[in-house]
Amino acid sequence: MGLFDRISKKKSDEVEEEVVVAAKTPEELKREQKAKSSSFVMGVEQVLPEENGKTVLLIGKMDGAAIVDSKVFITSPGSDTKVEKEITILGIVEEDGEKNATAGGSVGIRVSASDKEYRIGDVVYTEDVALESKVHSYVKALTNAYVADKGLQLTREEVDKLSTTDVEEIWRFYAWFIREIEKDDSEEKQKEQSVKISMLGNTLCRKIMQSDYIYCVFSTLTGEPYMLSRTVKNEDGSFMCTAPNVRVFTEAYKERMEEIFKDDKYVIKKIENGENKQGIYNFFGTVFYLNGAAGVEIISEDTAVTAASLVKAPDFSNVPKNSIPVTNPNLVRWMLLMGQLKDEDVQNEDGRIIYSLYYNFLSVEAVKAKFLVPIHSNKDLPAASEEGRMTIAAGTKIALPVVEGKNGRKAIRLFTDWRHLYNEFGDKGGAAVETIDSLISSFDCAINLGQFPRAGRYISLSVFNEMEEIAEKMDRVKA
Repeated sequence: MGLFDRISKKKSDEVEEEVVVAAKTPEELKREQKAKSSSFVMGVEQVLPEENGKTVLLIGKMDGAAIVDSKVFITSPGSDTKVEKEITILGIVEEDGEKNATAGGSVGIRVSASDKEYRIGDVVYTEDVALESKVHSYVKALTNAYVADKGLQLTREEVDKLSTTDVEEIWRFYAWFIREIEKDDSEEKQKEQSVKISMLGNTLCRKIMQSDYIYCVFSTLTGEPYMLSRTVKNEDGSFMCTAPNVRVFTEAYKERMEEIFKDDKYVIKKIENGENKQGIYNFFGTVFYLNGAAGVEIISEDTAVTAASLVKAPDFSNVPKNSIPVTNPNLVRWMLLMGQLKDEDVQNEDGRIIYSLYYNFLSVEAVKAKFLVPIHSNKDLPAASEEGRMTIAAGTKIALPVVEGKNGRKAIRLFTDWRHLYNEFGDKGGAAVETIDSLISSFDCAINLGQFPRAGRYISLSVFNEMEEIAEKMDRVKA
């Protein structure tokens, strides 16, 4: 029948339809058989354009076996734009020359230069390869190329080509490398390592701030970025906790982070940078200098940067005292850490210890904090003096935000900063600055009462008295 075979396909019990299909040539059958035996994954450690300008050699360490003329895939796991492209292996080059097939190892595969712009960290693979293997090959390629081969001596062009995820993975590996492999306590070596870590950290910060968007882990209980703090036991039996960070990550890590933070106490939110590229900057400013986070874990806790590395603290040294905005980041930090704990989190001994530790620190901050009390009046209020005082005209009626409290007492609403106040009352009207001590004899205090009550705190007279005792005790311990 030549190049065509005729086969019969039954359409019904009585009717048969003759279907004509093209038979494969011997060469096509041979290629198909070879392709079935091809299974590999390879991270690209080097990209070498060839002299003809039409092809490129992608060099790396291959796990598995590859065959010339087979169709494979290539992707960039570190890129926020997930693009999987099919390419053809045009040739295979090993140390001893050209090959039609390879069983893996150090290999160069020839591909068309027009397929895409190739980069270190790209991963070439067959469709049977699992995601975990692709990620492993991606990280291995990056670290082999930039840490093992180049010793992190990178040009500006090489740094610019790295994605945010690339930098994080390189930093994380290098931190492990100097901790476990390159153990050198000499002052000279430690200085060299410090310079390299600083370069990676600065690069990571710059790329994060220039991103179109990032993701952040939020608490479903407080509505604010989730605070990550570790509690450790000291040799004397006491406990301490690390200054809390928040966790952000890139699109490339979204799927994996959704698996890590799958508990219902977490929710992942997208932070847009906006056209003016200020969205991420403003977000971090709030997280650090209103909420009290100490820094940011970028993808993992091994690659954390301090608050000041991303956003400098506001400088009020030349601002009149009465014009300095009210903020309480040290207080908000402990309220959020306590508020994000689920009820079951504090039902065991460890949970109760952590809660008690947070409560002690919160007590120290609460008894000395200054709060905003919204004031609504029938007349415009005058500006405060440098001492924070104002003279109110006769006939001015003032309303304070008082709500039903607990145990038959009224509660006055207090806010730790203007952001929280504006969220509840808008940006109209004024506010007085008060301490809990000046109010607690007449009112209980409801701090940052809003959509997420657990992000705030209700303080009664008995609770405040207890907080004062704790604060005094902790001051004595410090002394």
